[in-house]
Amino acid sequence: MKKRLSILVAFLMVFTSMLGATGKSFANNTKLDLTAKYAVLMDYETGEVLYGKNRNEKLYPASTTKVWTAHVVLKHVPDLSQVIEIKDLPPIDGSSMYLRNGESFTVRDLLNALLVHSSNDAAYVLATYVSGSKSEFVKLMNEEAKAIGAKNTHFNNPHGLPDKEHYTTAYDMALMAREAMSDEVFRNIVKTKTLTFEATEAYPYARIFKNTNKFLSSNEKIKYKGEEINIQYDIVDGIKTGYTDDAGRCLLSSGVKNNMRLISAVFKTNGNNLYLDSRTLLDYGFENYYTTTIVEKEKFTNSKKVLLSKQGELVYEPEYSYKTILPNGTKPKDYTTNIKLDKIDLPIHKGDKVGVLEVSNGDKLEHTINLVAKDNVNSIFGIITENKAIMSAVKLALAGLGALVIFILLIILRKKSKKRKKYNSSIYSNKTKHPKKRRR
Repeated sequence: MKKRLSILVAFLMVFTSMLGATGKSFANNTKLDLTAKYAVLMDYETGEVLYGKNRNEKLYPASTTKVWTAHVVLKHVPDLSQVIEIKDLPPIDGSSMYLRNGESFTVRDLLNALLVHSSNDAAYVLATYVSGSKSEFVKLMNEEAKAIGAKNTHFNNPHGLPDKEHYTTAYDMALMAREAMSDEVFRNIVKTKTLTFEATEAYPYARIFKNTNKFLSSNEKIKYKGEEINIQYDIVDGIKTGYTDDAGRCLLSSGVKNNMRLISAVFKTNGNNLYLDSRTLLDYGFENYYTTTIVEKEKFTNSKKVLLSKQGELVYEPEYSYKTILPNGTKPKDYTTNIKLDKIDLPIHKGDKVGVLEVSNGDKLEHTINLVAKDNVNSIFGIITENKAIMSAVKLALAGLGALVIFILLIILRKKSKKRKKYNSSIYSNKTKHPKKRRR
């Protein structure tokens, strides 16, 4: 009887786990007709993968590499109006903006050429400008990639030309595309349709480039769901193409619809199947998923009394709203939030982190959002504590007072020591002068 019961329990456990796995891997159970060898569809808001095909297998990224090159440049060059003089430029294969020694361009100009025209020479110039050499910039690329969780990536150049030590995965590239698209400057560049550079003394012709991404403006046709349609797709606002013989046709895409942004990553396909696969992925996501707000920033504004402050309280809110993505026909449930404030240390400036808001789904911590101050909070002693000159004088006075106290204590201790020595000496001398008589 016990044996039969054990078998029944085991069967129920396996059956239940299978049901759970089926529900959890909703997207993976769907088979999309893709020609690409590798593909990922990712929700921009949450980073959740909605569809994957060989998502973690090693591949060559070709010029989609430049997405990460641009991201690293934007992160490490705050002023894009800085001018770079072109000099000592070595020969570089592949797509080019035909830079000539002696020309000068701003960082923004070169980023435009890098992302719109896919210029390999611009990638080299930007890399050496940021880090001093290509090899040092590549180290930076790899460090930044690992920092966001792209663990199966190793870059060996800033442009994506063939190199056995230059590889990634569809998932990692989708992750990096998502990170890059969080920058407004980047988003504006990758949706640019055409680019013009006027003639210079070193290059006496205007350079006019059209974005390599056909999603943005091409009238070419693809056969999609039994119909001939334009490749151009209005919901797409970037981001980057790539091609080498080894990598095949590659494309990272961003699409916005129904108040939702999706990132598609397609690698190792051919011809315009690149756009067919990418559209298939994007449409699949928009047709089968929706986003819902779990934490609405404005509704979580709160306050805490702060003693000895001018304002009397700290008003804080989440740094941003938090959304989640769900399959159509399902509803969010079991979400809870928990506020954890940091120790209050005045002054607090508007925008300062003052704690975190934990968002949990059931027993699992799903997301953490920084809580930030809505306004400044100053101490009533701010005229003293927030004035550097006064605080320096106070610190100096306290240091002097401390030194004086230590000096006085040393004098007192020294006097006590002398008294103790004198007392001990007198006792010793009395003992020697009056020895005890021995009894006979």
